[in-house]
Amino acid sequence: MAGGMMKFGLIGLLAIGASCASHQQDGRAIWANYIDVERAYHPAEEGVRSPAILVTVDGARWQEIFDGEDPSRVAAPRRKARDLFPNLYHLATDRGAMVGAPGKGHIHATGPNFISLPGYTEILTGRSPLACQSNDCSSVATPTVLDEAYAAGARVAAFSSWEKLRRAITVAPGRFLVSCGREGDPTIHPFPGGGEYRPDSVTAYNALRYLVKEQPDVLFVGLGDPDEYAHRGDYDGYVRALSFADAVIGEIFTILDRMGDRGARTNVFVTSDHGRAEDFRNHGGWAPESARVWLFAAGPAITARGRVASNDDRRLADVAPTLRVVLGLESDGSSHAGRPIGELLAEPQPTTAHVELEHPSRDSER
Repeated sequence: MAGGMMKFGLIGLLAIGASCASHQQDGRAIWANYIDVERAYHPAEEGVRSPAILVTVDGARWQEIFDGEDPSRVAAPRRKARDLFPNLYHLATDRGAMVGAPGKGHIHATGPNFISLPGYTEILTGRSPLACQSNDCSSVATPTVLDEAYAAGARVAAFSSWEKLRRAITVAPGRFLVSCGREGDPTIHPFPGGGEYRPDSVTAYNALRYLVKEQPDVLFVGLGDPDEYAHRGDYDGYVRALSFADAVIGEIFTILDRMGDRGARTNVFVTSDHGRAEDFRNHGGWAPESARVWLFAAGPAITARGRVASNDDRRLADVAPTLRVVLGLESDGSSHAGRPIGELLAEPQPTTAHVELEHPSRDSER
């Protein structure tokens, strides 16, 4: 019966994805394969305290996440945040919490350059991205939280629409599944990106199918379409891409809810690598407002209480330390490391010193 119910949910998600852009024609045959996947869920012995899923939504600014559609860019009546993101708000209200809401304290990228690869490096290593301040920097030299989970014995997998994100995922490529971008597949059209970019519809299909079939202990999913549409100046496309990301989050929880105890023990985190400049289209060190981001979390390790107040400004470097607590991994003692977001967690956590860094600089954007 679970298989039949899953077919309905995934077909619905396909319909949402197909409405995002004309490029979805290339992905429909792939999505169709998803309905053949049926597997009985079962508990598994993982090398971490409990399973976890981390989802990033590239370039999704806090304004839409908390306030809804921009009144300067859409005709009235505009949709409020709860209408745009029904799944996120249901999860954050009934099953989890959110950080970065207006009047509740900030969470921001450390920078000083507020673009993608430094942001992802900060999220996944839990450290200030001092060695990476462009989208062309080398692969990470510090083990990521994904590497640490793998070393502890967890089954790990990572999927990303943006091909360069692989540089922030692991210090040792080949250890676990990393699927980023088109990977040379000529049948996948890169729109709304270019080059080796892979649309979110295909990335989401691959990640959800893997979640169903393989039940990894730690799963990373990097969605990128909102940033691509924003750089095109296409606000309608940006909002549709955000709605699709929300549908993917909802589908993740639909799958988890059908996994029984294993799904009930899984914690899910959703955040962004950077925000946007006042002009909406761009972001970077020259636009300090584009540092501001947001974080949603839900699961048994998270206290369900909606918008959480943070007395101190939080950073993207705090995401990995929070994941380490949830996963049962050792903390990072580096002076550049973040600290667990204790106000999210059901169990209070000790705090460490907060590190301030140098001034912003301008660079190419993503």
